[in-house]
Amino acid sequence: MMSKQAMICTQRGSTLIEAMVAMAILTIGILAVMAMQVNAIGASSSAMNRTEANNAALSLMETLKQLPMNDPTLDPTGAAPGSLEAADARVFTAASLTDVKLDKLLSIPAAAAPGFVMDNSGLVYRLSWAVRDRVEGTKTLNKTIRVFMDWNTTAGRNRLEMTTTTYSD
Repeated sequence: MMSKQAMICTQRGSTLIEAMVAMAILTIGILAVMAMQVNAIGASSSAMNRTEANNAALSLMETLKQLPMNDPTLDPTGAAPGSLEAADARVFTAASLTDVKLDKLLSIPAAAAPGFVMDNSGLVYRLSWAVRDRVEGTKTLNKTIRVFMDWNTTAGRNRLEMTTTTYSD
């Protein structure tokens, strides 16, 4: 027959320390999954912001492309005529371009400076455009239009630029 001491030594099972180590490892794994989830939500939010900015900029660009070549909205911009830099761009106002579709997700904030639109989450975008003419003699052959969309997030400043060319008949 075995003594009590021999029986205790031959017992198998986990000790309290082993259980605590296993719980610590499990906790670290769960925290890592939670951190990944937070990053995924942030990335999804960023992607949604970029999509909204893209849609608004695309709507503005399509509206500008449909304007007649002699429309004052498409006059060359900048101190040096035809600058396509953001600093020389015209800013969007609802009164100047009533045909721009801001979707259901974007609106013009009350008491905002010209050029700003806002999404449903409160994120504000600055919408503007610049125009450069290509002239031969007295005839404008084409217009290059660049649309700018700027916004700030917790990750920093963001900019979307789109460029297109419209040709005369």
